[in-house]
Amino acid sequence: MESTVKKGNEQRLLDVSLVLLVTYNVIFLCDVALDGLDAGRPAAAFMAFVNGRRGWVTLFESIAALSLFADLVVRFDAYPFRQRQLRIVGIALVMAGLVFKAFTFYLDSAYLE
Repeated sequence: MESTVKKGNEQRLLDVSLVLLVTYNVIFLCDVALDGLDAGRPAAAFMAFVNGRRGWVTLFESIAALSLFADLVVRFDAYPFRQRQLRIVGIALVMAGLVFKAFTFYLDSAYLE
């Protein structure tokens, strides 16, 4: 019984991580898409806060994204079909966002500053 409770807690932690990473990527995309329209918008304020902690955020985002990917690979058949599709789309968005952000922030720090 204890292992069932522990497995449920681990699954909730993975689900929360996925939701947070997808939300973070959506906010990032909103900031990029609306760049230059209004500096006082919430996405710009949040990304300004994140930019001050870029190294830590990228480290934690990388660990969480890789954990979600490994969990999807290991427990692929354990997820119901509909949930599996949503997880694949969410993790693909997170991984693509991670690669895009790493590439753009590297270029920004290497060439523009």
